[in-house]
Amino acid sequence: MKPRKMIINTHFSQRAAVGCCAFMTALVGLTFFYTLWQWRTDWVSAHQAIPAPALVSIGATAEKMAAIPDEHLFGAAASDVPISSLQLRVTGIVKMNSSGNAASKAYISIAGQPSKIYRIGDSLPYGVKIQAITADTVIVENDGHLEKLPLPREKLQFKMRNEEE
Repeated sequence: MKPRKMIINTHFSQRAAVGCCAFMTALVGLTFFYTLWQWRTDWVSAHQAIPAPALVSIGATAEKMAAIPDEHLFGAAASDVPISSLQLRVTGIVKMNSSGNAASKAYISIAGQPSKIYRIGDSLPYGVKIQAITADTVIVENDGHLEKLPLPREKLQFKMRNEEE
C-alpha cells in the first residue's frame, strides 16, 4: 500500500505545481496587458490636440493688455487704500515670502502700549481686523473699509567725511 499512496501524493503535488504555474502565468499576462492599456490611455490623453483659441483682432488684444495694470486682480492696490487714523502704530514687520502671507507677522502698538505680534486674520481693538501684511504696510479692515498702517521709516542722512582726517 505504501507505494500506491506515494504515487498519489506525487501525482497531486505535480498537479498543484502545474496549477500554480498556470495561475502565475495568467496573472503576469493580465498585469502586462493592463499596463499596456494604461500606457496607451495616458499616451492618448497626453497627445490630444489643443483647441485653437478664438481669434481676436490685434487691436482688441493690445487694448486689453494695456488695461491690465489698471485692474486690481487680487483686490485693491495698497496705494489706493487710505492711511488709518486709529491709534495703531506698526513697529515692525516680518514678511515671509516662501510660505505665503499666512506666516507673515506684524508688530503693532496700540495707543502707545508695548507692541504685540499679530497675523493675518487677527482682530485688534476698535473692531479692526488684519487683512494683509506687505513688506512695509499692514492693511486692516475698519468698519467694512480698508485702511493701511504704514511702517514708519527714518530718513537716512549721510554726512561727508572730512578729507583731512
